[in-house]
Amino acid sequence: MKESALRNARVILLHLPWLALLGWFSSVAWFLCDDAFISFRYVRNLLEGHGLVFNPGEYVEGYSNFLWVLELAAIWGWSGVAPERAAPWLSVAFTAGTIAAMMWWIARLPLLRHRGLVAWMAQGLVCASATFAVWTSGGGLETRQFTFFIVLAVVCLSLYRDSRQGLLVASLSLAAATLTRPEGPLLAALCFGWFVIQRMADTGRLNLDWRRLIYLAAPFVILVGTHFLWRYGYYGEWLPNTYYAKHVRPWYESGFRYLWAAALETGLYLLIPLAAVAMRNCWRASRDGIWALVLLLVGVHMAYVMRIGGDYFEYRPLDFYWPLLAVPASMGIAYLASRIANHRWLRRLPRLAVGARTCAIVLFVPVLFYTSAIQGARLFQWGGEHYTELDDRNAAWLLATPGMPMLVAASNDLRRQIGRQAVATCFAEHREFANMQLRKWKPWENMENGVIPDDALMAGGALGIRFYYLPDLKVIDVYGLTDATVARNPVERANHQRIIAHDRQPPLGYLEDRGVNFMIRPLANSEFQARGRAEYAIKVGPALWMPFDSPDRQWVFNRFAGRDLQVFHRDYWTELLRDNQPAIRSDWDVYLVRNSLIYAKDQCSPEDAEPMFFLHLNPVDMNDLPDHRKQYGFDNLDFVFGTHRLIEGEVCVAIRELPDYAIAAVRTGQFTGEVRIWEGSFDVVEPANDGKAAP
Repeated sequence: MKESALRNARVILLHLPWLALLGWFSSVAWFLCDDAFISFRYVRNLLEGHGLVFNPGEYVEGYSNFLWVLELAAIWGWSGVAPERAAPWLSVAFTAGTIAAMMWWIARLPLLRHRGLVAWMAQGLVCASATFAVWTSGGGLETRQFTFFIVLAVVCLSLYRDSRQGLLVASLSLAAATLTRPEGPLLAALCFGWFVIQRMADTGRLNLDWRRLIYLAAPFVILVGTHFLWRYGYYGEWLPNTYYAKHVRPWYESGFRYLWAAALETGLYLLIPLAAVAMRNCWRASRDGIWALVLLLVGVHMAYVMRIGGDYFEYRPLDFYWPLLAVPASMGIAYLASRIANHRWLRRLPRLAVGARTCAIVLFVPVLFYTSAIQGARLFQWGGEHYTELDDRNAAWLLATPGMPMLVAASNDLRRQIGRQAVATCFAEHREFANMQLRKWKPWENMENGVIPDDALMAGGALGIRFYYLPDLKVIDVYGLTDATVARNPVERANHQRIIAHDRQPPLGYLEDRGVNFMIRPLANSEFQARGRAEYAIKVGPALWMPFDSPDRQWVFNRFAGRDLQVFHRDYWTELLRDNQPAIRSDWDVYLVRNSLIYAKDQCSPEDAEPMFFLHLNPVDMNDLPDHRKQYGFDNLDFVFGTHRLIEGEVCVAIRELPDYAIAAVRTGQFTGEVRIWEGSFDVVEPANDGKAAP
């Protein structure tokens, strides 16, 4: 008993560093993304009695994670924990379940030599994967839940395919995976086909074992078939609307680059061959084809990913690869180590003789490095900043390793190519965008009900956060996720001009025909601030204003009669700017008024506002900068003018609010690509210097 306790303690101590490493990586990569809030709005509407809809009364399935939505609704309904707080921790729970399933699998695999070492190496390959860590919190998405159910199904088929209970659990797991992600049926079909062939190999007969196949397939067919029938009855479609919105045509060139980048960064070029070694050895030893199933799932799924062009998120669809491949890859390392340790030329050199375990560790270390180093370096480059290429300045240690300069250069080039179509966008960009959206729109959750008219209709993209916190506002998704008409509008652009998952656009005249009449802006803290955001505003609380625009002035006057409606005219800006001296005179005049920058231009056109505006702030105290900006010495608040503009007649005016910390100097201007159209700077204490047009 004492010996068993010591053995268990030793195992825990050996595995604890891997778990700590995963926890560290996951904390760096913790994030929520805007897309998750689309599902969260469906959850809200379900609990409020509107049904599984984005807009009450419009039955469009703009989500593809049915089971995830139901789970979050149950948690919110029973415990009061909202989805934005529950979803990341639910994903953590499925991460723990995935690792536990892996360890259970290894502990009970028959005829496995060096079991403890294989378990240690497999856990290391998973826990050292920065890509696996990114989806531990999942961004609020269902990714890790899907991984857990696929891994659980494969474990059951590996260990318990002779048991009715094991087949039932495998079937329910595949059904749950299908109700979580749309590629579930493809992987389930592969599992069913493999099971038929494996049973024939187990029994040595070509007769089909119908009884056991029914145990495996029947629960899946019943649950998934029921969901398809429900979907058709509820939404009038056999497939979710997201399929029509996102699937335009095959996009193999993008998918190939996406998968090749993933292979270089995550070491798939090592994991898959090592798993193939384990497959060959296992089949020769016991005619067990479980590793053939793993490679079949990965290989066919890679073909599917290549066809659809990859994914908007970095390697999200591939998440189940790492726990499935880690086990056979570790077994492959152990097998090769045994062959090396027992080779005759090594036995002839007694002084160099080493055991199989030592050889395995010697092989494992470079495999671990080459499967985790690039993604680990990128994780810490992306911890709070946009995508940064790896080079001598930020990854000299990596480039000093044999072979890494070539791998890193290829990875950088592939990332550069797929980034043009927003493929494999890094988690930090999603996190930064979501944080910005939360700052703008989360305050709306405290607004009183009934402020927004029932017939207000808005059109926009980035549906998640802002419309989750504006549940009373109906919206048309211009990319088609929650709109059946937009989702089916043909896309004429060639593949090299596409932006993944953002290809669809409304048909000509569709928004006008639907009666789009409202464009709400972020809450303002003052009338002055509201004036810089929209043409209209009403006061909705103490020091809170709701700015909005509308093409129909009469509709505005009718719907907001009786409220303190403010209409902001050109005269206001003329007087305000006349009473203040510009801090910068250039293509645009820039004024510093009430801790805000006002950009103004006479005789302007919409084209004048199209180029990106850069805004760099030098603080008085560098400690006021966000952590990810301290290395640069200034804050970067670059923006697109269209999100802030107020254009009336031929005058363009917009307000860009400044942070609360003390600012020493401001530099701003416009640029297109690498060319600066105009630029200017001034000291906040003495804002007197003129801007100069860039050459």
